[in-house]
Amino acid sequence: MSKDQNNASFAYSVSLLRLLLGMRLISKEEYEKIIRISADHYDVENIYV
Repeated sequence: MSKDQNNASFAYSVSLLRLLLGMRLISKEEYEKIIRISADHYDVENIYV
């Protein structure tokens, strides 16, 4: 995948995680852990969430 696709995929996953967090289906700790895992998976260098 290209860098742009990776960045877009990461941004989309963060958006969905925020939705789940807002619905209280995941905890803040789970949210932060999944963000780090997703960032590693998509080779994200800077995380601004």
